[in-house]
Amino acid sequence: PSIILISICGLAYPHLGMLCLKGWLAGLVAVFLYDISRVPFILAGWDDFIPQIGVWLLGRENAPPALGYLYRYAGNGGGMGISFILLAQLFKLNKNLVKSAVIYGLAVFGCLMLTLIISPLGQDEMFAITPLTLTGSLIGHIIYGVVLGLMLKRLE
Repeated sequence: PSIILISICGLAYPHLGMLCLKGWLAGLVAVFLYDISRVPFILAGWDDFIPQIGVWLLGRENAPPALGYLYRYAGNGGGMGISFILLAQLFKLNKNLVKSAVIYGLAVFGCLMLTLIISPLGQDEMFAITPLTLTGSLIGHIIYGVVLGLMLKRLE
């Protein structure tokens, strides 16, 4: 539904559509570099829960692992990029775009940690908060924010 809504709004308001496209593309690049930063942490023992997202989306055990990554990139990384660029436009954050994007990434990190803490099965289903996962996730969200801000500055 959100893809359809964004597409309709983008056609009706081309400037808004272009902003969303830039945010989505920047979010894709940012989440890709975040995922590269996760590799050493995964090799050190952080279980990769991303393939499990497909199972949650379809509600069946035989969901293709690639579905989790499709959601991670197109929905999560790209969607957060859209949200950020619209917030940046609304609050006129262009002068401090990279700094604002890092703060945004840290806010997303905080929301993830809160979700893991208060959800009854959050740490069982996604990942337990340990020094390894906390560090890896924090670094990843900082990278996401930096890359998101730099990409959006470049796409201005």
